[in-house]
Amino acid sequence: MGSSVPFFLGLAITAGVLIPLLLRFRASAAEARAESEAVGPQLQSLRRTNKQLQDDLGFLTHFLKDYPRLARELYSGLGERQIPGVLLNIVQRSLEPQQAAILVRREERAADRGKAPPRLVVTAAYPEGAAVKKGAEVPLETGEIGFAAEAQIVVNRKDLQAEETASQIKPGSVLPGLPEPDIIAPLVFDQETLGVILVAKPRKSGDPKAALRLVAQSGAQVLHTAAQVSRMRLTAEMDGLTRVFNKKHMEQTLNERVYRAACAAYDQRGGERGGPAGTLSIFLFDIDHFKNYNDQNGHLAGDKALQELAALTQSLVRKDDIFGRFGGEEFLLILPHTNATQALFAAEKIRTAISKHSFPFAEKQPLGVISISGGVAEYPQDGLDAAGLLAAADGALYKAKGQGRNRTMAAAREPAAPAAGAAGEAARP
Repeated sequence: MGSSVPFFLGLAITAGVLIPLLLRFRASAAEARAESEAVGPQLQSLRRTNKQLQDDLGFLTHFLKDYPRLARELYSGLGERQIPGVLLNIVQRSLEPQQAAILVRREERAADRGKAPPRLVVTAAYPEGAAVKKGAEVPLETGEIGFAAEAQIVVNRKDLQAEETASQIKPGSVLPGLPEPDIIAPLVFDQETLGVILVAKPRKSGDPKAALRLVAQSGAQVLHTAAQVSRMRLTAEMDGLTRVFNKKHMEQTLNERVYRAACAAYDQRGGERGGPAGTLSIFLFDIDHFKNYNDQNGHLAGDKALQELAALTQSLVRKDDIFGRFGGEEFLLILPHTNATQALFAAEKIRTAISKHSFPFAEKQPLGVISISGGVAEYPQDGLDAAGLLAAADGALYKAKGQGRNRTMAAAREPAAPAAGAAGEAARP
């Protein structure tokens, strides 16, 4: 009995030491498990981040390898109207979006500046026949598109939903068919926004925002270059005084339009003769007694009268019509898809507007007004080529002068009655 006391005493002492150690080990094991459980999601997050970075790197590496070929397409001497389609094709192949559109800033007419905000117009859209239609317009300064265009930064849906960004977006209309694009990339050159690229639901993994930024930068440079070339060409084709097309451009354009009309008429040879696509008319006119105006008022006043008359006439013609100075006080208007009756009505509208306009010193003219006389000719009835049409219109012009001036006449025909002319105008496309 006495010998068992030391044993139990030793056992108690050992238990007193081991039990706290055991509890401490158990607590440490619990902490280790908790730490392991906490580290697990972090490791998974790191793995996901690493995979995302690898995907981004792989996508960008592939994109950069392919980009020189894409850039060659852009820098191949394209015209302004061709560039949006090529840009859209590059976006399709690079990002494989469900939808995409290219919008270009619409050129403002001098008369419209300051009256309405500038706008972006859809010039290319994918897929064909989708809800986004070519020609659709949005304001440049409002909505998400306007924000990206004004801020001149590439933004994605996450950027646009950020509180700081959302507060800067001005309320405005959205683009029909693509109200919430996933990425908006403005086409910016020399601090000027030339347009935007819109992408919805890109299917490629990686970093489409970075890829689109590179495409937009290249696209903006190409658009700017093409616009500069167009402006230089246009300047060479403009009359220095009146700022309408010059004689060289008008002669070239008339030859081209006659050729197009001939081709269209040939293509429609099985249908009705003289259909709209193969119809073309011209209106050739000059200012009555213009030498008298110059002699009475001086050539400076004569130049100002020419400028004012050209601007007035330009404001009265259709968008598809081509108007220019043909020499001295003579002007030419080319009217595609227009027959002689319709052209004569348009000519009369111009003649009437000019005779009613308050030109300086008009009361000194023999007729008491600045007036014009002109002739109308139709292809192919009055001429089978540009020279024939001009000769027919010129003959009608001098016939109008011989009958008292301040009038328009059709080639080898009597002037159309007002009622017939009004009906013709309604039928003009």
